[in-house]
Amino acid sequence: MSDTDSTGADSENREVTPDDAAADAETKPEAASAGDGESLYERLGGAYGIAGAVDDLVDRLYHNDAANQNPAVQEFHHEGGEAGFKYLVTAWSIEATGGPKVYAGRDMEEAHLDLEVSDREFDIVYTAIKQTLQQVGVPEREETEFMEIIENYRNMVVYDRDYEDDPGYVESPGTH
Repeated sequence: MSDTDSTGADSENREVTPDDAAADAETKPEAASAGDGESLYERLGGAYGIAGAVDDLVDRLYHNDAANQNPAVQEFHHEGGEAGFKYLVTAWSIEATGGPKVYAGRDMEEAHLDLEVSDREFDIVYTAIKQTLQQVGVPEREETEFMEIIENYRNMVVYDRDYEDDPGYVESPGTH
């Protein structure tokens, strides 16, 4: 069985163009290091530490009513399945924190375009990530660095929508 990219093309036989490389460089994770020689990836416990945190995070997100009010997100969660999502988030996090280049998913902008994520929805996920890092005992310095990485992706993830339009779902109480 061969891997396919986001267009459905066979990724093993697909030629990478300079435009592809430039797009990937802009929207794929950028490695983070502390300047002391140890990457954030290493300080988070490597693949196992990150996978454990992602396991908690995805469980948290899939069962969070506020995070699932967006019908497109709800559909994605229903159709995609938790295991595959955990794999992609783990691989993305490994790469974003300075670990091996293992993320084979779509770039963040493309991956989130159809979800039409609002700033509020981004903030809900941001908060869930922060809660997860605290729950699994990530030290403050590493938590801050990881949350900076997440914030740097806000403009790629949040959909630039007309906020005058009715989003088609009810906001949680206290958000007005």
